Amino acid sequence: MRHLSGGTVKSQICPYLDCCIDNSWSQWNQLKHMKAVFILSHVPNPRINKRIEVFKQFADTNVICTRRSSQNIWEPAQNVQHIIFDIDLPSAKHIVKRLIVSRGFRKSALEKLEELKPDLIYAEGLDSLMIAESYQKRHPVMVFFEVADLRENYIVKPKSPIKRLLTEMLLRKEKKAFRSVDHLVVTSPKFYDLHYLDLIPKDRALFIPNAPDQSAFQTYQKKNSGRFTVGFIGGIRYLKQMKMLVDAANVIDADVLFAGAGGTTVEYDEIKRYCDGMQNVTFTGRYNYDAEIAGLYSKVDCVYAVYDAGNPNVRIALPNKLYESILCELPIIVAKDTYLSEIVEENGIGLSVSHRDKAELIEALQKLKTEPEFREQIAGNCRKCRERLLNIEITTEKLRNAAKGKSAS
Repeated sequence: MRHLSGGTVKSQICPYLDCCIDNSWSQWNQLKHMKAVFILSHVPNPRINKRIEVFKQFADTNVICTRRSSQNIWEPAQNVQHIIFDIDLPSAKHIVKRLIVSRGFRKSALEKLEELKPDLIYAEGLDSLMIAESYQKRHPVMVFFEVADLRENYIVKPKSPIKRLLTEMLLRKEKKAFRSVDHLVVTSPKFYDLHYLDLIPKDRALFIPNAPDQSAFQTYQKKNSGRFTVGFIGGIRYLKQMKMLVDAANVIDADVLFAGAGGTTVEYDEIKRYCDGMQNVTFTGRYNYDAEIAGLYSKVDCVYAVYDAGNPNVRIALPNKLYESILCELPIIVAKDTYLSEIVEENGIGLSVSHRDKAELIEALQKLKTEPEFREQIAGNCRKCRERLLNIEITTEKLRNAAKGKSAS
């Protein structure tokens, strides 16, 4: 176990004061002394770091998490204490094995919670939620639970009797654990509509889009010269679609930038081997989001976000690339027949292609490469919808209001 700390975390009262005018002084005084702990099965990614920044404004905030060697993508931010356990949890695809292995993490995390004595726990993943549930049985604590991906078996009933049995077991565990949840946070409203509707009232469900902190993009400069470059920026998954991108780029003579590690080291190694010897493909590996994200987007002409639409979760999720491409005024290419494609087409900010049809992807890339006026039209549409889709102040206010709305007592 390792402790990483960037020093004392001080309450930042002024940024939060305006939204507390209508509350009693006793409520505010209680809130500014709140202790918050994030419980995660991974080192925080940029999305979770944004949540941490919100809670740091009014709470003494700590992180309890694991570092998984098979999914070692992010480094901890240096402005908050991280208590990291080196436990290589299996993928959530192997959920029974995952829950068994996570018992060690559960025991260690509960011990740390007893020391930290939080007023609020922010969990992600069923194993982390079960830890929060166990702690809440002994101590009054407010619980937030975030969902950024929905299990495939929750959306489409499995055909295998064994998988159906396992899914029913998980659903029972989840339903029991949800009794502890005060607020659900979802990155796509479809998650609530399709699964959580019967687990928590809608007024306690918060849609917080995975929009970037715009301060990280202050040095962004839009690319306007050089070879046409397609960027896939983020954890590399869905290898068939990644290989399809490389093949299509070779046909139209374009460059490809892969920035980020793989969803697993196996996936990353496989796509690197596939591209071995290709001079038009660049891999950056892991990167520091706040320090490097603007520079990475400054190197690309369009954003690739085509995932396997055969996956039920892909059909309803809204990835961070959507919001990053809008902010950077870059066209985004996404998979057809998804909620993401509905938003892209409705706002005119990119193109949709079949996740299995290389010819469609080639046609889309060729259009973007050879028609700069079309790219400029998309940039204009990005500017039009930016205020509506990227208002991070409103979404973070939702978290603040939820945290102050109910105190553990």
